[in-house]
Amino acid sequence: MPTPQETIAAEINCDSIVYRNKDVCLDEDGGIKRKGVIDPDTGMTVIELESDNNWNARKFRKIPWGLITKLKSNFDGITEYAVFDKNFRFKYPTEQTIYTKWTRDYLEGSYSVKAGCGLLSCAFGWPVDEGDLPSPLEIKFSGKKYTLYGDNGKFQLPNSLVNKVKNNPESELNIRLRKLVVPIGKKTVLNLSEMYKNLPDEQWEKPVIDLVVKEVSNGLSIKNIAGMSLPSVVTIKSDGGQGTGFVISDDGTVLTNRHVIGSSYNQQFNIETIDGSDLIGEVIYVSRKDDFALLKVKKSKSLTPLPICYAKYPTSGEEVVALGSPMGLTNTVTRGIVSAVRRSGSDFDMIASSSTSLIQTDAAINPGNSGGPLLNKNGEVIGINTFKKTASEGLNFAVSIVDVFQQLNVKKPILKSNWVRGINECGNLKPKAGSFFLVVIVAMLGIFFTACAVIKKQKNNLFRRLSDVQISFKKWLLKKLIPYIEETKKEDKGSKK
Repeated sequence: MPTPQETIAAEINCDSIVYRNKDVCLDEDGGIKRKGVIDPDTGMTVIELESDNNWNARKFRKIPWGLITKLKSNFDGITEYAVFDKNFRFKYPTEQTIYTKWTRDYLEGSYSVKAGCGLLSCAFGWPVDEGDLPSPLEIKFSGKKYTLYGDNGKFQLPNSLVNKVKNNPESELNIRLRKLVVPIGKKTVLNLSEMYKNLPDEQWEKPVIDLVVKEVSNGLSIKNIAGMSLPSVVTIKSDGGQGTGFVISDDGTVLTNRHVIGSSYNQQFNIETIDGSDLIGEVIYVSRKDDFALLKVKKSKSLTPLPICYAKYPTSGEEVVALGSPMGLTNTVTRGIVSAVRRSGSDFDMIASSSTSLIQTDAAINPGNSGGPLLNKNGEVIGINTFKKTASEGLNFAVSIVDVFQQLNVKKPILKSNWVRGINECGNLKPKAGSFFLVVIVAMLGIFFTACAVIKKQKNNLFRRLSDVQISFKKWLLKKLIPYIEETKKEDKGSKK
């Protein structure tokens, strides 16, 4: 009889289409079981996934929920670390599910609502609503509440929240959606804490920025400010959306918001100028302390820096102008006043550290304006347009340019001794004295010629009046002489007879 052969079980590949959705390849959360690998860059055990597909496209089977994931693009090689979570809250007769993606810098998420649920479960419910997480979004962790403002379901994470999660992995993390509190999974919080511990807080060397002292005029009109400043304002475009930036140095350094570039810091961006030129900008610095980032633009000879008000903070009541690309509408100009200048504090720690000054203004700031300049009446930059409080009017905020330059350790320029005409409050050059006298001379000449024209007109009026008098006198004289002449003619006839 033939010897029985040992049966060898076939290896199950959960990435194949045969086993992908089978129970043997699904974890307890319904995601696909994947083998973790040691990431050589961080030392963490991660699940590697391709990032070119939209994770938030309502197809969640491929997502490894609650695990540290390394996302890499096959298109441009950009890498990103994230932890995904799916959790729900059941409240008869509906069930709300929240899908979230947590990175070192931002939270992105969506929700779905089912109706027709039973008393104990919602196995046979049907979807009635879905969408991006609304702004503002309330988060509570370790007894502290955070209010996040964002667009299209994407919110920047406060540095203080990241540090708390890093140091308190056992604490509860909750999101409130329309008065309904939804918990984030414990496994997610544990792996978030692990990810935050292993990712570096700062990975950038501060670049050297040469501050340029520029000549500015006093009290420009809105039209003149826009005309002079817009050529230095650029639109920053990426796959995730777009924002605004502006040139701050002669070497093509562009300043923008951190949330404009996201967390893919090795990324290059398309830069569009006012004349429609397309340039390439590469990220050279990102601040996690405050909401700003720097890009270096290649072939930037056509870009000139804006004058910077580096020496003083603005005061309440000053007129300001905001430039940017709200909703994709490039070269948009809005104006308003400085409503207040305040320290960030705990209410605004999502965008700035507690020691950073925020400029509150009623100049309109909308999605796409982020990263654009806030200018004073002389066209000098006083802040970076950052965010508006959702569901409110006239509550817009910009990060002070003074604090940004202090964090970058930008040295004040050395003032030359021959600049006798003086420096203004912001540290830029006042207009030349000659230009002032030229204005005075032109004004005096204008007054002189105007006076001459008036005198000439009055003279013409005088001659016209004299002529009218002469005509009237002639008529009167003729009226008197005609009867006399006729009488004299009669007497002459009588004498002849």
